[in-house]
Amino acid sequence: MDPALAGVLKAVGTASRTRTLRHAMSVACHGDRPRLAACLEAMPPAQLVEMGAAARLLSTEADQALTNKAPHGCAAPAGPACDSA
Repeated sequence: MDPALAGVLKAVGTASRTRTLRHAMSVACHGDRPRLAACLEAMPPAQLVEMGAAARLLSTEADQALTNKAPHGCAAPAGPACDSA
């Protein structure tokens, strides 16, 4: 296969995977469990592993950022989960 074509195909695959992950995150932020379940069901196992790892990292880092911003280490009240994704 032509190296240029291989590069284009790899970039398209990466963009598609990123779009799928962003869509799942958006659905999760809006709390739409049925749509999230359908979105996750359509993902291959490797992508589910990637999504789970990203979600765990995001959760840990968001909790840390919230702790750093909250006075006296107290968590702030829950607000909107996401603006938009």
